[in-house]
Amino acid sequence: MRHSNPALIFLLMTACNGNSDQNINTLTPDLFVEDVIDFGDVVVLYSGEATLSIANAGRAPLAIDSISLEDNDDAVFSIVEETGDTASFDPAEGFEIGADESFDLVINFAPETYISYVRELVINSNNAADDGITRVTMLGEGVDGPVPDILITPQSLDFGTVAIGATSSTYFTVQNNGDGDLNIATTTQTGGGAFVVEIDPEGTTLSPGAVTVVPIKYTPTAESGDNGSFVIESNDPDEPSVEMFFLGNGGGDFEYPVAIIDCPSSSDPPETLSLDGSASNDPQGYEPLAYTWSILEQPDGSNGAIADDNAESTSMFVDAAGTWRVSLSVENTAGIVSAPAECEFEAIPDDSLYVELVWDAGNADVDLHLIQEGAEFGELPGDCCWCNPNPSWGESGTADDPDLSLDNTVGFGPESITLPSPYEGDYTVWAHYFSDSGGGTTTATVRIYVDGVKEWEGSEILTHNDAWSVAYVRWPEGYAVELNESVDSAAARGCE
Repeated sequence: MRHSNPALIFLLMTACNGNSDQNINTLTPDLFVEDVIDFGDVVVLYSGEATLSIANAGRAPLAIDSISLEDNDDAVFSIVEETGDTASFDPAEGFEIGADESFDLVINFAPETYISYVRELVINSNNAADDGITRVTMLGEGVDGPVPDILITPQSLDFGTVAIGATSSTYFTVQNNGDGDLNIATTTQTGGGAFVVEIDPEGTTLSPGAVTVVPIKYTPTAESGDNGSFVIESNDPDEPSVEMFFLGNGGGDFEYPVAIIDCPSSSDPPETLSLDGSASNDPQGYEPLAYTWSILEQPDGSNGAIADDNAESTSMFVDAAGTWRVSLSVENTAGIVSAPAECEFEAIPDDSLYVELVWDAGNADVDLHLIQEGAEFGELPGDCCWCNPNPSWGESGTADDPDLSLDNTVGFGPESITLPSPYEGDYTVWAHYFSDSGGGTTTATVRIYVDGVKEWEGSEILTHNDAWSVAYVRWPEGYAVELNESVDSAAARGCE
């Protein structure tokens, strides 16, 4: 009896059917994921989390090329962590999910304002459906609700100098400035044992507006100084962790913030001068810094001021010749203030002749006049003053033309006239009490600078309408001769 060959029969049947692949199953991946993730209502400043499970229901590896969030420039939604069978995950680089395995993404929703948010999470993969692009709708709404707000006052404690073995006591306060309960979860103290927190606020709950006092003792044991910190963890949504610093006897090895001024060497008044504090820094990185500028010294009669005394870089109007000294202090985010940096410079006129007037009555207007040889008080074009501020004198060009650079109509000045390159002759300086708006008698002071050096200074008591013939300057010799001739109320009121 002959036996048939099964393998041969199978081959013959396959050949007769004419399709060698008809009965072979192809192994493919099959991505399964929820269509919508709804975070519901989340209080603004807080955040909510949801888990998105990406499953492979197929029989072949599922290759995830990338995962991204569309139209999410404000980062309201974010991928914060991942779990599952893949050890590490970069949403932009891709990974694989094995057959019958899954991968979990934890998505965070942190609304910025009180609106509904709709975004899409896009998965690019080798899944055959939808050309490998799978979209998941992300929904959430920012809502109003009670929120705590922690306030530490002060932000740092500096005990100053305390004798070895002695004890100094002070305190800081923790306040809830929000409208929800503030829960102080944990506290952690670091640094030397010279500082003792006598009442630890850990575990305390503060209702809205409530305050708790935290007393601190400092008992130094070494001459080198001490420093430490105290960290408070709470449910404040935008400041979940705040840090206090304790300093004593110079703070030991503690590095304070450093104020640095890019200091100009000189100035040509009147001018607006730049002040740059951008090189200031905090060695420990508690930034951004807060800036405080101040003027420590300026010439008598000056009204120069710093434009913005809390800016990193600012400007100052240098309105008078003489010595100027400014200061900058910076404060880090821990509330620790630097030693002040100082900048001193001389305001030196560049012009050959510079005349300056100040007075000491606030509600008064005293006018400065510079009169060329041969002209009279109030006569044009020989009197450079408020009604003739930039006359044409001497040779062609402007080098020998005076300029009323500053004209202040309500005390205390200064007013100044500059003359870059005088031509030969005598120049007479006058001061005229033009307007009295309640200032009464005032003392006027005039300073005359020749080639940047103060050649003459003098003062005179004036009442309304007085005109003071101050001095004359002879050029090119450059010396000043005092006149001290006053006239009464018959003085000219304008220019002729």
